[in-house]
Amino acid sequence: MKLISPSEFSLKLVRPLSDQTMPQSEIVIRGEPTGTLIDGAILEATVGWDGCYLAFATDDIPHEDTLRIYLFDSHLKLIDSATLGGMYSTGSFNHLELSPPNMLSFAFIGDTTWVLELLGREELALPFIGDPEGVSRPFAFHRRFRIYGQPKPETGS
Repeated sequence: MKLISPSEFSLKLVRPLSDQTMPQSEIVIRGEPTGTLIDGAILEATVGWDGCYLAFATDDIPHEDTLRIYLFDSHLKLIDSATLGGMYSTGSFNHLELSPPNMLSFAFIGDTTWVLELLGREELALPFIGDPEGVSRPFAFHRRFRIYGQPKPETGS
């Protein structure tokens, strides 16, 4: 498990945020466009693990940002994904800490330390069940990572 530098894995914005669409970016590997598109505008971090890329991207929307978590295999095939955030929630991705061989933690929303556990193989999962509040995933019966956290309610300032 290691942090991947932006010179190895980066994003190029191909569609900015608009009233009708979310931002979308192309993955760039070692300076070469790959044709693989993801939702998100800013690459916060990339972690290499077991031949895979774990990428964290945000939408760059002040006062309502979403963290998008993508797990790709070495050929950039999407293996698993999740989003973290909610309406009117604010977040800033920081405090990323790697805990080899397969765990990491970070802060984003809800004054919470989130923990992500990477799984060596697919795990059976029931859609819409089992993830903490604020985490959403595409409909699927399997996953390759788990997310743990107990977000605290946001308070107005």
